[in-house]
Amino acid sequence: MKIVKAHCNKCLHETKHFVVAERKNSGSAPADPHDPYDQYEVSWCTTYTMLECCGCESVSLKREFYFSEWDAMEVEYYPPQVSRQLPRWYEELPGEMDELLQEVYSALHADSRRLALMGARALVDIYMNEQLGDIGGFAKKLSTLEERGLINKLNKEYLEAALDAGHAAAHRAHKARVAEVNQVIDIVENLLQNYILKEAAKNLKAKTPSR
Repeated sequence: MKIVKAHCNKCLHETKHFVVAERKNSGSAPADPHDPYDQYEVSWCTTYTMLECCGCESVSLKREFYFSEWDAMEVEYYPPQVSRQLPRWYEELPGEMDELLQEVYSALHADSRRLALMGARALVDIYMNEQLGDIGGFAKKLSTLEERGLINKLNKEYLEAALDAGHAAAHRAHKARVAEVNQVIDIVENLLQNYILKEAAKNLKAKTPSR
């Protein structure tokens, strides 16, 4: 069986895959059907390849579309390629945050980057309301978080950048690059994990016998 390299959503990196099946649909046509003297043709070909990871055995479908007038081939995977998975601790978040983080990842996996950024922005807003109540806009909430020692100055700068990216997606239809979206998710997850660790530390301290 033929083996090729491809991204595996379960392994989260490029691995060797068995080519389980492959089908091609191709065709061609005159570039100008109204000119009988024009011998130039355009051609196209769609290739469907069923792949199975040699390691974890997960299956995906690769679609390649070639068109003679394009500079590059169009390549798509089903399900879409996943660059990251939900963190192990996400279920420890309060229900609303837990569900919203799952929705953010659903958007990421569908390459809906604007939706993912809007969801990330909403997560930060929910966190701030949880900690402070609805005391005003994002700027005031971030400043209050810093004043109360819940975040430091560097964290505040990170969150400002993440919130601005979410605002640009929501109000200016900005479509960030994949790497930029992942940076925003890293920042937001760092905030949420610290929230969980804070509660975990409280529980641990309460259950640890005194000296």
